[in-house]
Amino acid sequence: MGEEGTSKKFGSLATIEAVKAIQESANVLASDKKSERMEADPIESQHEAELLAEFERRRRARTLTLPTDDVQVKLKLRKLNQPICLFGEDILDRRERLRALLSTMTEDEVAAILHTEEGIVEKPDEETTTWYHRGPLNLRAARVAIADFSLRRAKERLIRARQNTARPPHEKALARQEAHKWIQQLNLHASQVADSRPVSYCEFSPDSEHIGTVYLWSLESEKPIGELEKHEARVSRLAFHPNGRHLATACYDSSWRMFDLETSEELLFQEGHAKSVADVAFHPDGSVALTGGLDCYGRVWDLRTGRCIMFLDGHTKELHTVEWLPNGYEMVTGSADNTIKVWDLRIRKNTYTMPAHSSVVSRIRADPQGQYLVSASYDNSLKIWSCSGWQPLRQLKGHDTKVMCVDISPNGKWVMSSAFDRTFKLWTQSEY
Repeated sequence: MGEEGTSKKFGSLATIEAVKAIQESANVLASDKKSERMEADPIESQHEAELLAEFERRRRARTLTLPTDDVQVKLKLRKLNQPICLFGEDILDRRERLRALLSTMTEDEVAAILHTEEGIVEKPDEETTTWYHRGPLNLRAARVAIADFSLRRAKERLIRARQNTARPPHEKALARQEAHKWIQQLNLHASQVADSRPVSYCEFSPDSEHIGTVYLWSLESEKPIGELEKHEARVSRLAFHPNGRHLATACYDSSWRMFDLETSEELLFQEGHAKSVADVAFHPDGSVALTGGLDCYGRVWDLRTGRCIMFLDGHTKELHTVEWLPNGYEMVTGSADNTIKVWDLRIRKNTYTMPAHSSVVSRIRADPQGQYLVSASYDNSLKIWSCSGWQPLRQLKGHDTKVMCVDISPNGKWVMSSAFDRTFKLWTQSEY
C-alpha cells in the first residue's frame, strides 16, 4: 500500500511538472507569434492607410468644381506644369485628368489653382454679362398682357393641382398603371420618307391630326400669313406663346427674340448666352421663358419684367433641348454630355441627373398629363422616363441614324420622331 501511494504521488507530481512545461512552451510560442504579428501589423496598417487615402482622394475628386470651358482647363493644367493635351485625349478626358491631379493636392493648393484671376482675364466680359436692350413702345403693353394672361393660367393650373391632390390614392395608382400599360404596348405604327434631306424637326398640330415637319401653311391662302423681321444668323428653334399671339425664336447670334404675330413686330431682342441659343420654351402659364445655349448653360427669363431670374449651371457640354413639365415648377434640359437634368424653379437648383443616353440628347418632350418624358438621342433611339421617380420605362428603336426630334400628341395617343435618315416615324399602342 505504501509503494502504491508513493507511485501515485510521484505520478501526480510528474503530471504537474509536465503541465508546467507545456505552459512554458505555449507561452514561448505565443510570444513568438505576437512578435511576428507585431511585425506584420505595420504592413497591414500601411496597406489599409493607402486604401483609406485612395478613398478620400476619390471623395475629394467628386466634390471638386472644375471649369467647363476647355480653354480654362488647359490653363489650369499649364499652371500645374502638366501637358495641356495628351495623344488621343478629348475634352472630357482632359477635364478628368485635371480632377485627378487636383485631388492629390491640399485644399489650399487647390484653391490657389482654381480661384486665381489668371485665365479669367482672358475670357471676354460679354460672356458673363446679361445685356438688356431697349424695346419698342409696344413691349410694355405686351408685358402687361402676358402678366394678365399668365395669372389666369396659373390660377387654373393650381385648381387642377388641388383637384389632383384630392383624388383618392387608388385613382392615382390606376392612372399610373394605365400610362405604364400604354408605354409597354407602344410600337412602331408607320414610317414615312419626308424629304431628300435629313428631317431635323417635327411637331403635332393642336388637334393631334396633322404633322408639321418643315413649314406651316395657311389653308385659306397660298401666300404666307406674315413675314417676320429677317434674322442675321441661323434660327435654331421656334416656340409659340400659350396665348397664341407671340412667337419666340432661338438664334445662333447668342440671342433669342419675341415677336407679335398680329403686327409682325419684334418686341424683344435678348442677349445673355455666350454662344448660340439652341432652344427656347415657354412656361405653361406663359409667365417665363426657358432658354438653353451651346455655352453649357440655361437661363430662365421673366417675360413680365424682362429679367433673368434663374441660371442653370451643371452640364459639362452644350445644351440642345429644354422643356417645361406641366406642373409648372419643374423643367428638364438635355445636353451633349449625354445626360438629362431636372431643375426646380422653386428652389432654383438641380434636383436630379439622369445618365440618359450614350450620345447627344437632341430633344425632350413631356406628356401633357405629366406622367412621363420622351427623349431622343444621337444613339438612334428614343427613351421613355417616369416623371415620378425619373426611372427608365422603355427604349424605342427603329431609326438607322441619329434621332433629331420627338413630339407627343396633345391627346397623348401618339409619339412621333424624325431622324437623320430622312424619315419620320409614328409610334402608338399596338392593336394586338
